Amino acid sequence: MISRYFGFYSTHLYLPGSALSRKVRRFLGRIRGKQSRFLQQARLPQVSWRECTRPRAIRLWEHRKENGNVRISELGVLANLARNCAPGANLFEIGTFDGRTTLNLALNAPDGCQVHTLDLPPEMATKFAIAEGERHMVDKPRSGARCEKYREREPERIGRIHQLYGDSATFDYTPYRDSCALVFVDGSHAYEYALSDTRAALSMVTKGGVIVWHDYGIWEGVNRALEELEAKEHLGLRNIRGTSLVFWRREN
Repeated sequence: MISRYFGFYSTHLYLPGSALSRKVRRFLGRIRGKQSRFLQQARLPQVSWRECTRPRAIRLWEHRKENGNVRISELGVLANLARNCAPGANLFEIGTFDGRTTLNLALNAPDGCQVHTLDLPPEMATKFAIAEGERHMVDKPRSGARCEKYREREPERIGRIHQLYGDSATFDYTPYRDSCALVFVDGSHAYEYALSDTRAALSMVTKGGVIVWHDYGIWEGVNRALEELEAKEHLGLRNIRGTSLVFWRREN
């Protein structure tokens, strides 16, 4: 029952409050002439989460947020997007971290869906420098650790998760090209990585599929990359109101 409660709470109660809080904090920052380092000005047009996906009855597990996790409102939006994927679809996540989002994608996606999640091993050298303040998301004992406690309870759904390892800037995405109904970009927040991961996501998403980016309005590198992309390509990127998520659907 508690997983159903948090599924409802995430988008119907927490999200409206979060939207108001962000609006107030940005307004106060402009008045004072000083914004928080992790509250960037967001210039992309905003859209309601309900315009991005059909609201569904979802369930959420691992409600506790750690530094580096999505907010529970964002987890609810992602779970709704996963729930609305076609049975048997591929989902791809760039940036596993502790597996909280991975877990909820797998537990909410329809039967037969496969969740591929890519993470950087601590010992691997990177093509680009990662952003200051995100090393703890790499230096952890195990990628996707929060999934493991559910393996005995939900063996079929946890078995859908395919843990991949590598530097997202050099990883070979060829097997996933044009095949993913949902791509979630939540890797390094450095500008070069945000651009590189975006190119990878654009290559993987299938017609009618969705890309979602995390930490827009939070990390300067993500803001810069996405706003530059929109200015050049006019894709129609939209910031989901009350969240740090950016949404785009491939129409053709």
